[in-house]
Amino acid sequence: MIQQEMTEMKPPEQTGERLVPAMHPAEILQQHAARYMFAARYCAGKQVLDVACGLGYGTDYLRREGADVVGLEINIAAVHHSQYHYPSSTFVHGNAEAMPAEWGKSFDVIVSFEIIEHLERPQDFLQEVIRCLRPGGLFICSTPNKSLYPFDIRNPFHVREFNSGEFVCFIGSFLHVRQLLGQSFHPRWQVLFTAIRGLVRRMLRAFHVPPLGVSRALSRAGCPSPFEGNSILTEKVVLEFLPCGIPRNSVPAFLVVLAEENSE
Repeated sequence: MIQQEMTEMKPPEQTGERLVPAMHPAEILQQHAARYMFAARYCAGKQVLDVACGLGYGTDYLRREGADVVGLEINIAAVHHSQYHYPSSTFVHGNAEAMPAEWGKSFDVIVSFEIIEHLERPQDFLQEVIRCLRPGGLFICSTPNKSLYPFDIRNPFHVREFNSGEFVCFIGSFLHVRQLLGQSFHPRWQVLFTAIRGLVRRMLRAFHVPPLGVSRALSRAGCPSPFEGNSILTEKVVLEFLPCGIPRNSVPAFLVVLAEENSE
């Protein structure tokens, strides 16, 4: 039993694929926390599924905000870690592309943050979302916006990346897209900067030259962490990171879609 508890206390191997509150910059933590804070508006009092819940902090936050929520995660070590740190929340080991058969029409809201770009068969995932949502249910999904980094080296964990048009079109081929929002906005001129940076990084990589660290120019300095230990604290989330309508002449770093199951 002691050995099992020690194993559960450890997070899964850190490959860079999932967020660990103690090991990521405050700005990235703010972006993740703000997405859950935004989603909580639609989840209180509802049956909610958090797909690819990672280390469970978002699932537990939604529970504390009044949702009856289940976290689904493919990494069994992450599930054990979440169950240990958040014993009041529910976590299930499973695959987003083939969710448990008994979950048909079980959820009012399904949230999915930074997962769709990782999937080999995202169309299967969206079919599962439709199967598991109740009639008129809400799907809240986010993904990085590839328009901000047009020539950057692709994240090794990403299978398919989207710009805003592609994202809306893909989600809209399965569900009714109610709204497209953005998060972490940058002026349009910065796309040129990131394009040049991406080309430079590709050249440096080709010649085995270490990165120059120029990406720091896009980050916000002095940003506080929204976490206390392993828990998101609403009062520590910087409001500018909340998803909202995309301003003219701005490019969001992340895209957030609200979509509905088409009731017949």
